[in-house]
Amino acid sequence: MMGTKMRDPAGNAARYAHVMSNSLQAEEATRMTTPHSLEQEVWSRSNLILTSKDIVRHQYGAGQAIASIKAEMLPRSTLMAENTEFARANGDGRFSDFYAVDGTMRASVAFTALALLLVEQPKYLEVFPRLLSPVVDQRSYLMDLLIKAFISDHAIAKKYKADKWVSPWADPVVRVLAGPENARAEGLAACMKNWRRIMRAFGWKPNLDTAIGKDLLFCDFAFEVALAVCAYDIDDSSFNDHPYYPRDLVEHYRANVRHTRDAWRPEGVGAGVPVVAPPPPKKADLAKSKRKAVARWVELACDGNVDATEAVLETVGKPRKFDEIDELMEALGEASQAINADIKDDETLAIQAGRLAEDRGLGEFEAPSGPPFGPARCTATLLAFAEWMGARGYRLVDLDNGDDAWHAVVVKAEYYDEFIALSGQLRIAARDPVEIHEAARQAI
Repeated sequence: MMGTKMRDPAGNAARYAHVMSNSLQAEEATRMTTPHSLEQEVWSRSNLILTSKDIVRHQYGAGQAIASIKAEMLPRSTLMAENTEFARANGDGRFSDFYAVDGTMRASVAFTALALLLVEQPKYLEVFPRLLSPVVDQRSYLMDLLIKAFISDHAIAKKYKADKWVSPWADPVVRVLAGPENARAEGLAACMKNWRRIMRAFGWKPNLDTAIGKDLLFCDFAFEVALAVCAYDIDDSSFNDHPYYPRDLVEHYRANVRHTRDAWRPEGVGAGVPVVAPPPPKKADLAKSKRKAVARWVELACDGNVDATEAVLETVGKPRKFDEIDELMEALGEASQAINADIKDDETLAIQAGRLAEDRGLGEFEAPSGPPFGPARCTATLLAFAEWMGARGYRLVDLDNGDDAWHAVVVKAEYYDEFIALSGQLRIAARDPVEIHEAARQAI
């Protein structure tokens, strides 16, 4: 039965009931179907793992009672572990690792928090590790660090793969845990302040309409912050009223688990290992760089970010000119170094502008919220972003590809003339966005 109040701030009871009904029916149908081959059985068991994670996450978002969710975690996890082990043994490497609980997907972060913060039985700590992917590329430093605080023999890998979908929500928490103990509460409060903005890339938006046939449900919460609070015994009183902070999970853990199942762990030590903060992006000295032509153009567009520059050049090479910039813009977008959005996609454009500002350490850019939406909001956002960047020593440059999309990059103002000259040499149509988009706005 559902609780008296939905936990999802933008939740829609009918939509949740619809999603839950479909998931439970799919789960039952999968269990009742007899596989006709080993491959089909691996797929069926893998799907049961995904469905289980999906069900408990939506139960939480919909407001189901903590006691009810907790009662399901041990039997579900045991079945998930059996299915994971079957897939690993029989999947020929095609399905087995992909369907394990990992540390990179938001659904797995949710499941990890619900599992480790709710289940009181000590034997659960023997079941949970059986769910974890052994593949380092499917894990993240933050989640391994947090899991180790609850399961002391959990291993921290020597190196983790950089993941642009993990870094935005994981790195801020890692930096807090790597800092002074007396600054952690304030640091996590700052993480919560920025959490909704970070989650725009994962489906959150301020005007979310979750009625059936409208936007997808955003069934996610700051589970990683809750895990950090519980793992390191951090005071959450300054941010525990945030609508996306799973306060009741933390309260349950502190009342029922911290001093029983996890009484072995001293106060405040967390994983018991030094926390290594993620390094800032390696930056080239743009005034001393020897790069030329397209390599210099990309370097300026990436503000000297060495890793981003190399990643883009690895994709596009070093052509003498560009007949079209699709591949270039896609590569820059993949490196979070450009605005590259469909003409109507105002949300993606706003997210990309925010990432450009954040990558350059300029703080938080707030795009116009709308209405209007679509192309008109895109134009308003680009004009606002150009002004915002201009006040901080940067210039927004519009790139015309002759298609129905927005393309733009940001360069330091002192290198603007050089960038425009390089664009001309490479046959990239670089324009002043204020002139272009002000005219477009007047025409809408």
